[in-house]
Amino acid sequence: LRLCRGKIMKTKEKVENKKGKKLKIVLLVIAAIVIVAVAFVNLTTLPKYDDDKNVIYVGSMVKSKTIDYKDKSGEGLTKNPIIKIMQMVWRFCDGGDKSKHAKQNPPQNIEIISDIAYIDDGNYYHKLDVMYPNNISENDKLPVIIDIHGGGWMYGDKGLNENYCRALADRGYVVFDINYRLVPDVNVNEQIKDVMSALKWIGENIDNYPCDCENIMLTGDSAGGMLASYAGVLLQSEELRDIFDTESADIKLTALVLTSPVSYMKDGGWFSVYTKPLWGKNYKNSKTYNYMDFDKILPFANEMPPTYLITSSGDTLAKKQTIKLYELLKKNGVSCELANYGKEYGETLPHVFSVLQPFEPAGKDAIDKALAFYQNEMKQGVN
Repeated sequence: LRLCRGKIMKTKEKVENKKGKKLKIVLLVIAAIVIVAVAFVNLTTLPKYDDDKNVIYVGSMVKSKTIDYKDKSGEGLTKNPIIKIMQMVWRFCDGGDKSKHAKQNPPQNIEIISDIAYIDDGNYYHKLDVMYPNNISENDKLPVIIDIHGGGWMYGDKGLNENYCRALADRGYVVFDINYRLVPDVNVNEQIKDVMSALKWIGENIDNYPCDCENIMLTGDSAGGMLASYAGVLLQSEELRDIFDTESADIKLTALVLTSPVSYMKDGGWFSVYTKPLWGKNYKNSKTYNYMDFDKILPFANEMPPTYLITSSGDTLAKKQTIKLYELLKKNGVSCELANYGKEYGETLPHVFSVLQPFEPAGKDAIDKALAFYQNEMKQGVN
């Protein structure tokens, strides 16, 4: 009996030793995977100098020998694992976007004045482009479009939307294509301040271009749609500008066109796990904390400009938010329309398809209908 018990105990010890070894191997494999993953993320998000031809415009991935792109508002954000992972995601999105652009044939008959500083501090993100048809006469005055690119608040520059802006300019508009600083160099509130500074510059310099100053449309896609929607209210409210610490701008909007706007960053469902930290490490203690969703700032508006919203069945990121914003505006008496594309063009259309694919049939249709809305608001203004 004692011999049997001894054998059983030895057998148990062997089994436990084997289990222990297996557990150690599993833990070592997990640790190795984590180390490799962290190393991969860090290597793929290494910054490049802004004069490098291969620079990628993702927040904290651009450095300068003369300009400090970082702001105190972004302190600590690069340590957030979600933001770090999203840096890598946006870094790889850049390759896909450049590939799409390379296959497109944008209009060439466009006059482009590039890299105009709207804040004279040498910061590339404080620059904009102006474009319009080059076949206009000296006295022509064209309606204005101001575009704010998307990119999840972390990615992109004015070049991201250049082909889209060319498509707009080709239809007979003066288009301002603006940059703004990126998270995690700064937080979202600083981006709003950049947009308002750009609008101020445009208001002060609009007469230097062939602009019809009485007709101005502000547009943006995704994160840019959120920034455009907020600017639409900030232009009207000194009280709200004080809360966000932004400049005023001498601009009156004829219309807003919002393509898949993500205007609910605090109460945006699962997406808020990503969007809330973009307001800063201590966003809960910020005076803007209660104004991170559009429904909280809408009451500051005296009269929202007529608004046209675009989404699609394949817009997994912002379809619900776009419809939610449309319903909010409608409920509050704002003149607005919603273009919700299904499979009219034989396929499920992706997030911000009209901006990504401005020369495809669906993109052309979405742009033409949005501009028809703008033109109709111009005519109503004249009447």
